[in-house]
Amino acid sequence: MKTRPVPRSRRRLRKEAVQSKTRRRARSGRSHRVGSRAWLLRASLVAVITISAVGLLGTGGTIGVVDYFAGDLPSIGQLQSSKLEQTTRIVDRNGNLIAAVYHENRTVVPLSKISKNLQAATIDTEDRTFYSNSGVDYRRLLIAIAYDLTHPSSTLGGSTITQQVVKNDVLDTAEAQSRTVSRKFRELVLAEEMERRYTKQQILELYLNTINYGNGAWGVEAASETYFGVHASDLSWAQATFLAGLPQAPALYDPFGTAEQLQAVNQRWRQVLDGVVAVGDLSGREADGLYGSDQIEKMIAAHKAAPPSPSPVTAHFVDYVKQYVLQRYGPTALYEGGLTITTTLDLGMQAVADKEVKAGVQRYRSRAVNTGAMLVMNPNDGEILAMVGSADYNNDAIRGQVNLTGVDPLGWRGVGSSFKVYTYGAALEAGLLTPASLLNDANSVIGGHTFSDWDAKHEGWIPLRTALAQSRNLPALWTYSAEGGARVADFMHRLGVTASLENVNGVSTTLGHDALSMAEHLAAYSAFDNGGYRVSPHSVLKVTDPAGNVLESFDPSAGRVQVISPDLAYLMTDLLRGPVKLYLGALGNRPVAGKSGTTEAYTGSIFIGYTPNLAVAASLMHIDAGPTCKSGYARLATNFPPSGWQCPTSVLFGEDVGIGVWKPFLDAYYSSHSWPAAWKAPFGIVTHQVCKYDGGLVGTGGYTEIFLKGVGEPNYQCGGNPYPGETPYVAPLPTALPSPSPSPSH
Repeated sequence: MKTRPVPRSRRRLRKEAVQSKTRRRARSGRSHRVGSRAWLLRASLVAVITISAVGLLGTGGTIGVVDYFAGDLPSIGQLQSSKLEQTTRIVDRNGNLIAAVYHENRTVVPLSKISKNLQAATIDTEDRTFYSNSGVDYRRLLIAIAYDLTHPSSTLGGSTITQQVVKNDVLDTAEAQSRTVSRKFRELVLAEEMERRYTKQQILELYLNTINYGNGAWGVEAASETYFGVHASDLSWAQATFLAGLPQAPALYDPFGTAEQLQAVNQRWRQVLDGVVAVGDLSGREADGLYGSDQIEKMIAAHKAAPPSPSPVTAHFVDYVKQYVLQRYGPTALYEGGLTITTTLDLGMQAVADKEVKAGVQRYRSRAVNTGAMLVMNPNDGEILAMVGSADYNNDAIRGQVNLTGVDPLGWRGVGSSFKVYTYGAALEAGLLTPASLLNDANSVIGGHTFSDWDAKHEGWIPLRTALAQSRNLPALWTYSAEGGARVADFMHRLGVTASLENVNGVSTTLGHDALSMAEHLAAYSAFDNGGYRVSPHSVLKVTDPAGNVLESFDPSAGRVQVISPDLAYLMTDLLRGPVKLYLGALGNRPVAGKSGTTEAYTGSIFIGYTPNLAVAASLMHIDAGPTCKSGYARLATNFPPSGWQCPTSVLFGEDVGIGVWKPFLDAYYSSHSWPAAWKAPFGIVTHQVCKYDGGLVGTGGYTEIFLKGVGEPNYQCGGNPYPGETPYVAPLPTALPSPSPSPSH
């Protein structure tokens, strides 16, 4: 009696169908692999037979075949210079690596700078007959063919080091990946011909500089640095045997990857060590000792502890340097040319600057500050010593990748009252004012518009020196109105600030609402510091190619142009020492000059100044990524619509930046560096006694002030230039001399 089959569910039927389909695919895949292997075997056999036949043709036939297939074989020099992409290294002024830039991370080194251990381990692993074969190891090739015929599920490599060089560096990519008998034949012929044209040392050097070691490392020098942080010349046996196993399958043998990859790389290292023992370069005990070491664990720990590259601390500067090199040399030179770019940056100073900006942001976080910037330059030649473009390069919420030091126009900002130096400098240069001139801090109506100061107070008529030190607005507004904006703009542009003023005739321009480049602003201040020379911010000291040829070298005198007199520069410096003495405590006793700046509605605050050997600008602000201001103080923006870019903080003055960022940076720097000597007055600076009444000359009873000889000296006596409404000057009565004492009697 037949039993009826048990009905199967639809789900089970679908499962069986999928399993059947999977088995068919697996069989198909095996057939495809067998077919591929069969092609390789046929190609190899044909190549071997053909080469043997060529040998029977005699010298003439051989030369003809070789000329046909190897006539375009490049020279070893061409292989090394035109086909090998190399890593460009950006280093600081002391040679410390800042960043590596590349498409393929590679640094070409001669064989003499590659560890003998690595050379031996590579030959033992890849091509044990390297020094005796003719470029093709026919015995090994036939063994590989026989192995492949008897082991359908695996393959045995038969390529020599020379063949690998041909495939990787002589054949173009399309040909190297092609699956034709002619390609295989050409590879073997070229390997033989390469052996005739080049020495074994040249071939091995080329191989070790071109092979892929994984994790973005091409060539043994990059691999040594990537995995062990050493040069290829310093590789130990443990390190050398580890690296020698990676090129076989660099994606699989990844010590920084998955658990399976880590297991695979351990097994591969053991295989390499066993091979080195078999050749006799190491004893079994030595190999066991190397394998039992904690080398891989240390490597993984170092990899995890390594800072990101490029470091966010220097990322803005790296972007700036890359842009410069791209414009000057092009992308191929930058990403493939193996340049060494020695920059002006001082990594130690950069770390201090970054620390102080972050500390300043934290200090004023309660006032809604969330980012800031700092730029440090050599005032004598414009070399950029430190550049902090934002509080956090990787923080998109604060637009962290925008460089607020102003080397990119996106980072230009208002500079507040630090702009006033251009107003006063132009007037002093023209002889319109002297440091003792009394300026109007009484009348707030100018040209029909009413202005006020931050404290809504008026101090009457005060000397220019006092007005600048206290950053009073009305005196600067009246001065700008009297001399005209064109004079101020010309003075500013001569010093190197390229920005166009939005309303050159508007007196409020002197309050610094126009967006300027911090870098250009600091360079302009540097002219007061260095005796009147315009300098340009500069980031590169030297560029060399892989052969050591100098492509460019920075000339400190280039672009250094005298734009104001040394006398005016000294006078401005002397005036700018006032704000430092007023706000920055003990720094007032040092050779330090500077000025604060606060923009409208506190959207940004800056302190900018210098010592005889450093020029420093620092700023703090609030920036949001989107179009909306989220600081919590948007209501303070009454004269303009607030935005994420123009976002008010809570009453943050430029003096706060000076106290919280600028001064701590100078304190930190000069705690380990000697203070420079103070500026010396040039011959064009003269000293006079003047009175407080109107800044006129007085014989006695006044105070001492400095002036520009012949240009900015008072040309009137005290009382000769009263301000409007001032009571007439009354000269003090001469002090009566005491009566002489009677002579003692004798």
